[in-house]
Amino acid sequence: MKVVKGCGMRSSVGFLSRRKINGHPLMKDEFQRRRLAGCTSLYKKDLLGHFGCVNAIEFSNNGGEWLVSGGDDRRVLLWHMEKAIHSRAKPVKLKGEHLSNIFCLAFDSTNKRVFSGGNDEQVILHDVERGDTLNVFLHDDAVYGLSVSPVNDNVFASSSDDGRVLIWDTREPPHGEPFCLANYPSAFHSVMFNPAEPRLLATANSKEGVGLWDIRKPRSSLLRYGGSLSLQSAMSVRFNSTGTQLLALRRRLPPVLYELHSRLPSFQFDNQGYFNSCTMKSCCFAGDRDQYILSGSDDFNLYMWRIPKDPEAGGPGRVVNGAFMVLKGHRSIVNQVRFNPHTYMICSSGVEKVIKVWSPYQQPDSVGDLEGRVEDKSRSLYTHEEYISLVLNSGSGLSHDYVSQSIQEDPRMMAFFDSLVRREIEGWSSDSDSDLSEGTILQLHARGRRSGRAGREAASTAAATPAVHSDSEHSSSSSLAAPTQTGSPCPVEEDVLSTPHRAQSYQAVRLLDLVNDSSESSEYWPDPIPRPRSPSPRENSSLSSVASSLAATSSSTSSSSTSSEAEEEAQEEQRRVSTRQRNASRKRRRRFPCLTGERPETARGLYAWMDSCAYPKITVEDPSSSSGDE
Repeated sequence: MKVVKGCGMRSSVGFLSRRKINGHPLMKDEFQRRRLAGCTSLYKKDLLGHFGCVNAIEFSNNGGEWLVSGGDDRRVLLWHMEKAIHSRAKPVKLKGEHLSNIFCLAFDSTNKRVFSGGNDEQVILHDVERGDTLNVFLHDDAVYGLSVSPVNDNVFASSSDDGRVLIWDTREPPHGEPFCLANYPSAFHSVMFNPAEPRLLATANSKEGVGLWDIRKPRSSLLRYGGSLSLQSAMSVRFNSTGTQLLALRRRLPPVLYELHSRLPSFQFDNQGYFNSCTMKSCCFAGDRDQYILSGSDDFNLYMWRIPKDPEAGGPGRVVNGAFMVLKGHRSIVNQVRFNPHTYMICSSGVEKVIKVWSPYQQPDSVGDLEGRVEDKSRSLYTHEEYISLVLNSGSGLSHDYVSQSIQEDPRMMAFFDSLVRREIEGWSSDSDSDLSEGTILQLHARGRRSGRAGREAASTAAATPAVHSDSEHSSSSSLAAPTQTGSPCPVEEDVLSTPHRAQSYQAVRLLDLVNDSSESSEYWPDPIPRPRSPSPRENSSLSSVASSLAATSSSTSSSSTSSEAEEEAQEEQRRVSTRQRNASRKRRRRFPCLTGERPETARGLYAWMDSCAYPKITVEDPSSSSGDE
């Protein structure tokens, strides 16, 4: 890594980093611990550099000197935290660019290489010092999760939308086939190596929930977490630093903590106002002893809970109802959060183009205080009609055209996710047409979505019912304002997030599920809605046709727009056919193990270093756990 000049001891970030590494361990840990424990809020500062939503952030290892970020603008940015905070230094853009949204990132243990994966079905390996692309690993579908082995920087795991968890070795030829650890019909949204036991991996699946896997036993999970509700829609899973606990996020349910050996939850964490339904999020542990957890929320806030020391805390369902800290400052949904144990710095991102840095220490140009007395001016949600008006007046949907390289807030993007939040909350008080409204919103966002396996039926249903009809049914309860005719409509004053009876209804339903967790039923939430994201460049052409089709509900449709739409549909169908042919060709070349325990010859060579180590035996406390998942 390059030596940074000009920051010296004047920088609190540099001082804390050096103190963490070189200082007395008892003094430095106790000082940081007491500092955070005495706060009710944190100082905050924005890092500007991205041109779209920021979908992935990761601190570097051994001090967190660097932060890597990626998002809808398809760029991987590398930030030196000390220089970015104290001298407003711009980030370094790595040369390798993705073809679509970036969803996941990972450093190797030396911080010399960065892995990035996303919607373009590939993982790119970057050289940090030169910025060059070292290798590209092709997948069959979007890549949602990455994790590098804690004992071998050449081995990494990826989880993707095609329902597979793959283990790769960067020393193998790029065209070689990876080792398939898991293969489910539903998408894997997250994967992580156990930091203390490298042969164990944790996964989060969109229908099968959270699972623990042993690399020596592919195709069958070692343990399924969740008790009687193991079949849940999970989107993120993280180990603590010692590998003894797992933290997971589930759709429409609060964060949950598991002990490594037990399938039953240790604690679930809730707070009034917290909900997780509209987007895919990640979570993390925090504190020098992993005594806190962090998660973003659809209400634009970042929540921190303290893990109880008493194992019996929380009462029935072991629900910790009350956050230790609620960090307010984001202007839209918070999706990503990471904690730096060396500087006690938190970074969060989401729908906005900014990365927000939180710290118990005041930084240059930071705002807020440690007592929570200084609050940012909140904004009201856009209405669904205002979102439609924004798209129609702009003449295009949520485009991936970043030629302007604007870091300013995008009202269309904010309005789109506001519409999802509004529909989700209103759905708790009126379930009759909530699915239809959600389908209409997603159709407007990107009708020609790349993974349209499940979208064609919903799109046809939404097209049959005009969007104005679904909105009018909600007008009496939400007091939605009529759409303005200008290109920049003003948000309404009434904010549905503050409506008491809807919030109470939402909380009541979720808490009822938590209390009934020990029941015999295996009911689970259905597969989540498609991951809300800006469409890839190949989908941009379909957005104008979506706007045209919606405008036709209030005016006559011209023959030119009809022919243009037909051409775009034909191009999209041709793309789907070519994709299916490519994937079929790949599968014919792939030789997967047919029986449990069998592995290709190449896999035995890849993991010989693992088999030569002595590892503790994993035992399951709950004898009712099933060993087979298929």
